[in-house]
Amino acid sequence: MSKPVEKNTTKVPMAVPQAMPLAGGGGSFRLRFGMRTALMVGFGGLVFAAVAIVLILGMWSARENTVSLTRKLADAVLNDVQAAIAQRLGPAEQAVEHLGVRIENGQIQLDDNGDLSQALASALAGMPQVGALLFLDGNGAGVQTVRVDDGVQIEAVTYADVPEVKHQIDLAKARSNTNAGAHWGRVMRAPDVPLSLLTVRRPVRMDGEFVGVLVASVSVSQLSTMMAEVSLAVEGEVFILYDKTFVLAHRRMVEGIYDASPKRPLPSVDEFGDPVLLAYLHPEEGRDYGGRMSQEMGVQIIGTHDGEAFPMISRHLNWFGDVPWEIGVYFRDDDVAAEFQRVMWSSVAGVIALLLSLALAWALSKHIAQPLKGLDQAARRIRDLSLVDLSPLPASRIREMNDAGQAYNAMVRSLRWFETYVPRSLVHSLMRQGEGAVERSVQREVTVMFTDIVGFTAASETLEVEETAAMLNDHFAIVGACIEAEGGTIDKFIGDAVMAFWGAPEAQPDHAARACRAAMAIRNVVTSENERLIAAGKVPLAIRIGVHTGPVIVGNIGAPQRMNYTIVGDTVNISHRLEELGRSLPDPHSEVTIIVSQASYDAAHMRNGEDLGPQQIRGRREALTVYRL
Repeated sequence: MSKPVEKNTTKVPMAVPQAMPLAGGGGSFRLRFGMRTALMVGFGGLVFAAVAIVLILGMWSARENTVSLTRKLADAVLNDVQAAIAQRLGPAEQAVEHLGVRIENGQIQLDDNGDLSQALASALAGMPQVGALLFLDGNGAGVQTVRVDDGVQIEAVTYADVPEVKHQIDLAKARSNTNAGAHWGRVMRAPDVPLSLLTVRRPVRMDGEFVGVLVASVSVSQLSTMMAEVSLAVEGEVFILYDKTFVLAHRRMVEGIYDASPKRPLPSVDEFGDPVLLAYLHPEEGRDYGGRMSQEMGVQIIGTHDGEAFPMISRHLNWFGDVPWEIGVYFRDDDVAAEFQRVMWSSVAGVIALLLSLALAWALSKHIAQPLKGLDQAARRIRDLSLVDLSPLPASRIREMNDAGQAYNAMVRSLRWFETYVPRSLVHSLMRQGEGAVERSVQREVTVMFTDIVGFTAASETLEVEETAAMLNDHFAIVGACIEAEGGTIDKFIGDAVMAFWGAPEAQPDHAARACRAAMAIRNVVTSENERLIAAGKVPLAIRIGVHTGPVIVGNIGAPQRMNYTIVGDTVNISHRLEELGRSLPDPHSEVTIIVSQASYDAAHMRNGEDLGPQQIRGRREALTVYRL
């Protein structure tokens, strides 16, 4: 098998056309925009800037006005609510703190029930919002004062058997070790009291020892009464949430009608039946009309599942124990919600106007850029020599575009003639490799094929000129398609013969295998075509094919006035002689005889060929081993 020949530059003087520099070429990357993009950015940018400035200024002004008014309302309402809570619960905390200090200072004697009872009753009488005030020792026994219809009832009590109360005493005792001040505990509900209670506890220590705890309780219904009063004052619905998910105070809880137990002393938002609080806790079940703007200023427009909108103001409180409170108010009046909705709809209208302006700018830029886009796409197809079904550019109302289109149409007509005489696959290959691929002729190993129609001269004498040309064109179309399918280059048509090669201008390591596959493909197609000719009552064609692999000189060869990219060398001659050798070694089983040299046979790794042994080739002294495929 022939060894590949290294590339060597052959000193052959040549006239190579000067390569034109590519427009916009250069090694540096530059960001480029399409005409439509440029026009869109130009027209759309101006429109966008103008509309956006007006929209932003208008929205900012409307937002600031709405924020200012709503914030003032929010501050006033929540300040009133906080003041009312402090006014209601503050005295209870102050009372237990004052009583605890008096007991620890010995001003109230614990061993004198009359003295302790009188102090508790006096304190309770001055706090109408407090339902009970009591002192319990570490065992749960003590004195309790309870508000009744006709005054204050004093009684000795023991809660030693009530786990909830005993647990609260233990907590107070543990807390007294670090902090002896008053502290609000969690909401509780004693088994014998049908009310949920807020309790403030003050541990009492004497001589460093825990002796008991003072407890003041406020019923949740009393706190809800306060919320009802504030709700009437602000014409809204005031509420207090406890630990985020429970309702601590609400106008509906004034009568204390809700499902509660010692383990769950407060109703949850989910079961309470207030659709606004439910939508607030579960935004996915309602609609938030306020969006980010409302959240920034602490006001939300809560939308219920039935489509109603309620402006809500809320604030967190950490004044009363470790469990967080959230006080809030929402309004049934639509005035505040309407302000937010007007701002929202103004925003929507502005955005729609902006989008319409951009759409108009886009349509205008598309209308202007469309002819240029068509010219660009057509130029790209011309660059790739894709001239089939290339439609002419239509006339344009823009004079410069119309002139460019007419010049382009004339160029396409000229290129179609050019494409007829220049192998398109060869041009594509040279374009991929660049100008340097053809500036010098080089020596390279390639595989060359010759085909010839047997008896064409005699057959053509019986045909008309048009019939002869049609037969040749049909035959060359079949052969050319098989060659190009395997990446081959048709060098020239010589009468009824075709010369083609593989391995140049692009390197093809399997060029011999490609040539052999193309030869067998030609045989298959010609065999099928002959069946059609016989069925039509016409004479079938017989073809001879010769294939040889070896070194050649490849490059631009010719005169300055006419240059061909071709190959020359003894390999070309041997391929032609192998085709002629087919006359004496015809294939007895086919109308197509394929003779290949041993160099091609070995390079293609063929195994199904018939070894014809050494054969004498015209013009060569040494015999050449050949195979018939």
